[in-house]
Amino acid sequence: MNKCRRGFIKDISALGLSTAFYPTFLSCINKNSGANYLNEKINKIELFRYDINIPRYFSFGTWLNRQHLFMKISSGAHYGWSEIPASKNNPNEDLSSWVNYVKQYKGLTIEQAQSLLQQQQVEGSKTSLKEMELMDMGLLDLIGRLQQKPAIELLGLNHREPVPGLYCILHKDEGKVREEAQKSLEQNLGHHVKFKMYGNKEIDLRLLSIIREILGKEAIIISDVNKGYKNVGSLEALADIMNTFKDNGLNAIEDPAPLTTGEWIELQKMIGNLDLIPDAPMRPAWKGIKKLQEGMGRIVNLHPSTMGSFTHTALLAKKVQEIKAKVMIGDDSLAGPACSAWQQIAIGTGAVWVEAIEKKEDSKNYMDCLISSPTKKEANGFYSLKLEPGFGLNIDTEGLRKVSAKYITV
Repeated sequence: MNKCRRGFIKDISALGLSTAFYPTFLSCINKNSGANYLNEKINKIELFRYDINIPRYFSFGTWLNRQHLFMKISSGAHYGWSEIPASKNNPNEDLSSWVNYVKQYKGLTIEQAQSLLQQQQVEGSKTSLKEMELMDMGLLDLIGRLQQKPAIELLGLNHREPVPGLYCILHKDEGKVREEAQKSLEQNLGHHVKFKMYGNKEIDLRLLSIIREILGKEAIIISDVNKGYKNVGSLEALADIMNTFKDNGLNAIEDPAPLTTGEWIELQKMIGNLDLIPDAPMRPAWKGIKKLQEGMGRIVNLHPSTMGSFTHTALLAKKVQEIKAKVMIGDDSLAGPACSAWQQIAIGTGAVWVEAIEKKEDSKNYMDCLISSPTKKEANGFYSLKLEPGFGLNIDTEGLRKVSAKYITV
């Protein structure tokens, strides 16, 4: 057993979990799984550049356009899908760096591919978190289909109840914010809405006031300020700002400022029933497992594109529950296959909401190519799951090629 595997087993043992969590070890305990999937070889990898030209506005800058990467990784007749935002504001993205990353997996057996990925999923790795997640999602989907087991079962995630979708508003313009809040109601998502704050108390209060006015008293309203109140002089002053937001109808807030673990805990005490949501401190998941402590907020964001490992994400979710906090699944403005995958993680972890949902505008061309999905948006805006092997998406590959800006076979 190599060092990486020993370390992983030590981590999960410390959390009271069995090695059954990790697909690489699953064949050792699942003697009736049929074919020896570990020896199956990856014989084809297809990359699709899916472009989105709808601006998104953040406290740290603006994304005028985005280039998402969809991947289909195949072993014979079986395959897995994944997605990652490959670049932003770069309409000339040629995917060459991504090709160089994924090509090392072609020709490997499933066991070899899993071993290579595990070696990358460690502290200090030179592989980016996005590269790891792209491959991890695809391999997990592929392994689930080879074994005829749902991905969330392979991860040991046992919840199955529908989870509310979270509508996200990314605008500073008050008219646009009002328009987006109305859209959330039209799409039956007005019960849970998140909006971007900008680190300016007056602006942020106006945006909050507009959204609360439109959505009414019962809606859950969350904000994300991306550490925007970093220049506030003291924890007491930061608490005063947070309490003002609470008094004006805010239910929860992500990453209000750069905080130490002790400051997270103290700030949560100072703001009462306004829920703090640590996000950045949980990245990547193996770091979050070590850092998360009881009282460090009441909801923990497991953020796509930053976890680095679905197995460690499952372990982090387990620790969240052990410290009596709640899981939320965030978003990286996803538009395609990763939406359903993260919805399944949300359902499996019993999350309070899932932000990674298909967007009416961003996802349109993808949705036109989607033949079937195990996750479904119900009439009430909750996302339900009918279990399928892997992540279970059935996509028209040829149709996706036609709507993609670039297609590459590795």
